[in-house]
Parts: sequence; structure tokens; C-alpha cells
Amino acid sequence: MLDLLRCGLIAASLALALPTLSWAEGLRVSPVLLEVPAPGAATTLTLRNEGRETITVQARTFRWTQDGGQEQLRRTNDVVVSPPATRLPPGATQTIRVVRTAKSVVRGEEAYRVIINEVPDQGRRRNGSVAFATELRIPVFFVGRSARNPEVAWALRNSGGATFLMAQNRGDTRLRLADLRLAGASGASVSRPGLVGYVLGGSTMQWPVAPAGRLGGGARLKAATNLGALDAQVPAR
Repeated sequence: MLDLLRCGLIAASLALALPTLSWAEGLRVSPVLLEVPAPGAATTLTLRNEGRETITVQARTFRWTQDGGQEQLRRTNDVVVSPPATRLPPGATQTIRVVRTAKSVVRGEEAYRVIINEVPDQGRRRNGSVAFATELRIPVFFVGRSARNPEVAWALRNSGGATFLMAQNRGDTRLRLADLRLAGASGASVSRPGLVGYVLGGSTMQWPVAPAGRLGGGARLKAATNLGALDAQVPAR
């Protein structure tokens, strides 16, 4: 679990710093975010092996939702990838098709993750080497024709010894939050460089940002988003 979490954090950081490519070990993936506006239903990813050994890569699709401030991934057949697995010699590339097979019309924005795993080489493990499982999580968004921009209400909440930044998105599309800075009413400030996360359309998300009570009765929030710079006053709840 710890290794998978670490891989997820690495992937998220790379997705923020490099908007067109990501890599882990010898595997390179581009782009690191896919958006398909209606009426489109298909897009592609490119895999490239920049290592010195042949690698095996598998790709799976998950529906991505947020419930009660927590992220959830659920296996789905509404979006499929082809091919789902491939072997890449050094220097080789492979195009992966990502296709929405669901027949229903997209309402608002549908969020998915394509999870790409580099499968450990069991032969190298038998020879006494350590084989690591690489995992990259690529966001995929299918956007409806009349999808509304994100409309996010912010609040601070103390719970379990921590202060959480809460984001309630009343719009249809996601907001990506990065390079967060909070200046509290108490005079204290906190910052979180890099990617903080997403709040999906019609969802509520939360992130721990400080020890409970450190920021006082509210804070001023500044951050970078996929829609530009954010500057908002955030009340305490």
C-alpha cells in the first residue's frame, strides 16, 4: 500500500510540473491528462520505454468519484483501453486507445482514471534483484456540451486534531488546486507546493492543511488552478 501511495504521489507531482508527459523508471507516458469534449468518445495515450530492459505494461480504467471528502475508484467498462497490456522493448512506443463505450449522453463531466502499471519482471526477482511495481494514474474527463464551469465554495473545518480545507463544487467540471497558500486570521500561514488535488464537478473534497486551530477563525487562500490564479477568503465552519 505504501509503495502504491508513493507512486501515486510521484505521478501527481509529475502531472503538475510537466503537463505533457510523465515517467517512472524507464516508462514514459504522454499526455498526463486527457479531456474529450462532446461529441467525442475516444482519445489516445502514448507509452515509451526509455529504459534498458524490455518491460510489460498493463492499463485499466476506473470511474473516479468523490464522496464525503474522499476519493473513490471503481472498475468500469464504460471506458475501455486497447490494448490492455503490451510488452515494450527498449526505445519502443505503443499507442493506447481510450474509448468511452457507454451509450448514454455525457451530462456535465464524467471523470475516470486510467491506471498504468509496469509489471515487475519475475525473472529479475529470481536472480536476486529487486523489482518495483510502477503505477501511474492518468485523469480522463469526458465533458458534456453544456457543462458548467466549476463553482467552488471554500471553508475550513477542524476535526481530529487537524484543520481541513473543504471545497464544495456546485459546477459540472473539475477544479485542480496547486501551490496552495493560506494566511490565517491568527497570523499563522501554511503552504503546500505542488499538486494538492481535484474537486470534481458536483462533489465535495477536503484536504488536511494545518494542525487544528492554527489558522484561527478563517484564512485567505491563494492557489494556482486549471482556470488561473485563485484568491479567496475562506471562513471557518
